[in-house]
Amino acid sequence: MVKHLSETSLNIILSLFNKVWESGKLPADWKHGIIVPIAKPGKDHTQPNNYRPIALTSNLCKLMERMVMSRLVHIIEKKNLFSPYQSGFRKGRSTMDSVLCLEAEIRKAQVNKEVLVGVFFDVEKAYDMMWKEGLLIKLERMEIKGRMYNWIKNFLFKRTIQVRVGSALSQIYPVENGTPQGSVSSPVLFNLMIDDIFTQIDMGIGRSLYADDGALWKRGRNMGHVEKCMQNAVKKVENWASEWGFCFSVAKTQVICFTKRKINPIMNIKMYGQKLEQVSVIRFLGMWMDSKLDFRIHIQKIVDKGKKAINVMRCLAGVEWGACRQSLKRIYCALIRANIDYGSMVYSSASKTQLLKIEAIQSQALRICCGAIRSSPIAAVQVEMDEMPQEIRRLKLKMRYWINIKGHLDSHPVKKVLKDCWEYEYKKLSSFGWTANEEAQNMGISDINIAPSVATSAIPPWLFPMPVVDIQLYEEKHNQERSMLTNIAVQQYIEQTYYSILQIYTDGSKDPESGITAAAVYIPQFKVKISKRISDHISVYTTETIAIFLALQWIEEVQPIRSVICTDSLSVLNSLLSGISTARQDIIFEVMQSLFRIRQSGLMVNFLWVPSHMGVEGNEEADHLAKQALRHAQIDIKVSMSKAEVKGLIANEIRKKWQKEWDSGTKGRHFHHVQEKVGQERRKFGNRKEDVLMSRMRIGHCLLNQCLYRMGKHETGKCDKCGHAESVEHVLIECVAYEGARFQLIQALGSFGINNLSLQVLLGNSPKQSRIFHELIIFLKETRLINRI
Repeated sequence: MVKHLSETSLNIILSLFNKVWESGKLPADWKHGIIVPIAKPGKDHTQPNNYRPIALTSNLCKLMERMVMSRLVHIIEKKNLFSPYQSGFRKGRSTMDSVLCLEAEIRKAQVNKEVLVGVFFDVEKAYDMMWKEGLLIKLERMEIKGRMYNWIKNFLFKRTIQVRVGSALSQIYPVENGTPQGSVSSPVLFNLMIDDIFTQIDMGIGRSLYADDGALWKRGRNMGHVEKCMQNAVKKVENWASEWGFCFSVAKTQVICFTKRKINPIMNIKMYGQKLEQVSVIRFLGMWMDSKLDFRIHIQKIVDKGKKAINVMRCLAGVEWGACRQSLKRIYCALIRANIDYGSMVYSSASKTQLLKIEAIQSQALRICCGAIRSSPIAAVQVEMDEMPQEIRRLKLKMRYWINIKGHLDSHPVKKVLKDCWEYEYKKLSSFGWTANEEAQNMGISDINIAPSVATSAIPPWLFPMPVVDIQLYEEKHNQERSMLTNIAVQQYIEQTYYSILQIYTDGSKDPESGITAAAVYIPQFKVKISKRISDHISVYTTETIAIFLALQWIEEVQPIRSVICTDSLSVLNSLLSGISTARQDIIFEVMQSLFRIRQSGLMVNFLWVPSHMGVEGNEEADHLAKQALRHAQIDIKVSMSKAEVKGLIANEIRKKWQKEWDSGTKGRHFHHVQEKVGQERRKFGNRKEDVLMSRMRIGHCLLNQCLYRMGKHETGKCDKCGHAESVEHVLIECVAYEGARFQLIQALGSFGINNLSLQVLLGNSPKQSRIFHELIIFLKETRLINRI
């Protein structure tokens, strides 16, 4: 609703926000929450404790919270106020950061024949019982003062709630402690409050923090020494909690001892004078880790969840009825593959026997999606459904995570896992720390210069000027009523609207085969031509952005009073308007900083979208210059690659690896004759019966005699008509008993311009596939083979 308000209404809201920001006083309605209790599934609904309270607060307040928190997070990240081991609710960080650090330490302990003792803390009502005054003390220590401090202080205090059940509302109650439930700012504020929980812990103890999920661990051979160190650490955490108003749950705080020994040592670690429970299996940030770290339990959990989802899929589709393959694949991706993917780079160190259980779950799900019978080779089913084998997918996810880590600062905890150590040479394991760097080198991405995973600007983003962007030509071109936009009309618009303004044309280019890229700037009035070859394999979006940045650099140097930068990249202009780019935030920041300096100098720069390849003289010349720069012998501007761009390289290498396995494999050779290339899912017919029919014929496993013979349900597997092996090839191309029907099929295909009758034509993935398949259905019906497929 807010997005669709008029400019006048938005200015009123902006004035309200500025008044609140200047005064540091929020409206009372913004600090009031409506609590709606939602029943927890599988619990006794007569008990109040079995309901989850959901707080509904003002949407306008949430909007301002996002604006305020974006400023606060910028300050925190720029000054590195968060501890390196804090991974919760931080951009570019994930739960895997903490899990991988712990897993690497456990593996090193196993190599050294040591024991690793871990303590996993549980904070009682962490958000609800947070000490507000304590948070303000920490904000002052971090030198977060002024309007930011006043706004947070007023936001936290004098809050009220009401409970709503149906249409009935309870009395209004004040909220004394805690961050507001359902608030945008609560995660950031809570992180600030709990961030120093482990600062007093000795350096020899490993630590991890994801919001309120904290863990400490230490490894060694001397059990007495390890236990003493962990007890001292727990005592210090206990003292910190007492100082800052937190309380740990003794019942939920657990101890585990990771070891390869047959007899697990008994630990006696206490908190608040009570012995902590020692367990043999711990669930840490969604990963089930047992004392021997073989991931049997975690993989079994994945299998159990997968079986439930497979039962759902079986209820949704049969052979001749039910959901289409596209819908079933979406269900597979959401309910099964998502669980398999989570933590795959961690549990990939499990034994092959355990990992095969996951392959089996994938096989069952994909067979249901395409309707393949149980004897169908899984390699063929994977290619048919465009779903790569689990081993290759695990490698893909591992390399994508590796790229993300390479873009972080050296203080990132997983960076230490990737550093060389003697354990990696002493014993070869399949754990992330042992294999990630080597696999990256094999892919050819180990030496790539990676852009920062979390880009920060030297100038605070809220000081950036709002770019003036003209997309009138785009709107006219895509207007359904008057879409007749010619190059003459474009040229007239530019000359009339910007006749007294310096026109600068920019463009980027990329050779899709070699990956060579370039950017160019053309200024007709001064006959200035700038063309630069850029680093290889970056995206077209990046080349267009760099071209605009080169134009801004020229403006800073020459300083024309007014200028307009003309580009055909709408995506870059949208990024400049919003100040946000999911692809290249670092370069957008550079552009905005340059624009800030230009505005400070009293110069004016506009941006104009112009259509490409419509004969606009300046745009065509910039395009020509960019293509010329592709032939430069050397790179003129070295640009680091973003995560998204490197992910493209990883995807290509993974596809090559899958293709190599598909070409060299021994299973599914019938389907290999039909489809040689992987990563090309065939078109969908939308009808379950027809989709199943097509998939079975392409894979080559159906209810014809040859397949029945393999399953032990036919004596010879030969054709009842001619005595040869009855396969799909035999029925469609060879058997003399079906010559009449086949002649009609050939005639029908001939009318489509298809004269070569082959499996690739009949069962391939050509643009004419729907018409070919229609004639194939007629052939199968006339020969009465449709039910046997």
